[in-house]
Amino acid sequence: MSAFQLGPTAMAPLLALAGKRPRRWLRLVACVAAATMISGGVLFAVGDFGLTQRVLNGVERRALAGESTRADKLGLRLLYSALQLGGRLVYPQAAEMLSYYCAGRGDTLRFDARSLVQHPDVRQALRLHKPGITFRNQVSAGPFYVASRTDWERYYAFDLLYIRQVPGGVVFHDNYSFQPLARRSYTRFRFGRLQCKLNDGLIRVAYPEAKSFIVYGKVVVPQPLNTSFN
Repeated sequence: MSAFQLGPTAMAPLLALAGKRPRRWLRLVACVAAATMISGGVLFAVGDFGLTQRVLNGVERRALAGESTRADKLGLRLLYSALQLGGRLVYPQAAEMLSYYCAGRGDTLRFDARSLVQHPDVRQALRLHKPGITFRNQVSAGPFYVASRTDWERYYAFDLLYIRQVPGGVVFHDNYSFQPLARRSYTRFRFGRLQCKLNDGLIRVAYPEAKSFIVYGKVVVPQPLNTSFN
């Protein structure tokens, strides 16, 4: 027998070991998945006592000083990827727009706006002939209509949605972009009891290729507009 050949007796322990390794890896993957689900559930129910916000504060501070690390950039990309992935289940429209922005496609993204004309706050804005609406409840927003209560799904999708009534329909549009870092404009995120605020400009640290774009939707309203939304 050659030194490079093994008989059946010698091969038996190796085959047994080879059979055990996949099972060990499967057990390891299952344990990691279970730990992730459990820890995620705990964070959802209890929160992280401000740990996430402290980490984000450090990332923001280094970005403002022009000293972002590779770990900062990688962490931000993972964070925004998680927002896009999770948003597909909870806020699909917002997730679609965020993905479009991060991909740097620019130009115009058309969306189905039919559900907007059924939204009570949008209908009220149309009755009052407001030029636009913000879906975040706040004290005031200039000439724009302020939602009676924050609509998180649409707040994450539209910063300030412009409304234009045209013959036979309504046009909705928004300039989808993020404020620069130095502006210190923040968006609040909620995941159960886990809450944090994120400087809008950090997305450009993670995705330098990101580009602003126009969100556009048109709804045909057959009857006269002055009676359609009463």
